[in-house]
Amino acid sequence: MERVTVIILICLLAGLSECEEGGDQNQINQNLITELSYEDTKAENNNDVSADPGSETPATRTANKTTDHLCEPNIYMVLKELGALEERQKATVRALEETNTKLEASEKKVAALNSTLTELRTTKQAKIYFLVFLGQRQVAFSAALPTEATIGPANVLYPLVYRHVLYNVGGHYSPVTGYFTAPVQGVYYFTFSSFWWGGNTGNSGGSLYHNGNPIVSWYGYSRAHPISGSNSAVLMLQVGDMVNVRLWGNRQISDNGNKYCTFTGFLLFPM
Repeated sequence: MERVTVIILICLLAGLSECEEGGDQNQINQNLITELSYEDTKAENNNDVSADPGSETPATRTANKTTDHLCEPNIYMVLKELGALEERQKATVRALEETNTKLEASEKKVAALNSTLTELRTTKQAKIYFLVFLGQRQVAFSAALPTEATIGPANVLYPLVYRHVLYNVGGHYSPVTGYFTAPVQGVYYFTFSSFWWGGNTGNSGGSLYHNGNPIVSWYGYSRAHPISGSNSAVLMLQVGDMVNVRLWGNRQISDNGNKYCTFTGFLLFPM
């Protein structure tokens, strides 16, 4: 804005200079016109004695009007335009400042909306993943021995079949074979409990097996009192790995409607 004002002032000064030069030239032209007009009107003035010697001739009036027209109106117009231009520039600056303020507010709103949209997308994706995970990764079971009698003693490892299923989401435990088969690679938790009424043999025992290998066991001995035992383990299983409980040779286990003997397992997290 300062630069524009300086340019206008320079133009104003140049106009004033031209006006002064034009005024001097007009004065010369006026003198010439006066001299020429004097010769033409001399005869008329001699004949017309009553004419006013001090009155202006038409040429004199034309020269004066030309001088006034060249100088005075130009100065006023430039000053007026300069003031109007300054007002317009101030209004433009105010409008730009208001526009910048509105743009900054709009940018903040857009940033807030983008952040909210990102959070919603993340939450939605998390919910979808969680639902898919629940639908495909729900693995848990619990079962009990259904017998009202004692199993054993047998001279071999005896796979226990927990036929009374309490819970079996995913169907990965078989109440026909007593085996649990891992559907996904991951970390699993298993636990089992046992009970025996006691008697002449006086002992009970067995183990949790993973793919035919013993992992953890229980053992109890008493000829006069009932025996109970339990154990648990966390195992890393591959797809298709098998887990079950087996009674040791020449050992016994008992149960009734109270369901003392149970086998339970579930997936902690996939890998």
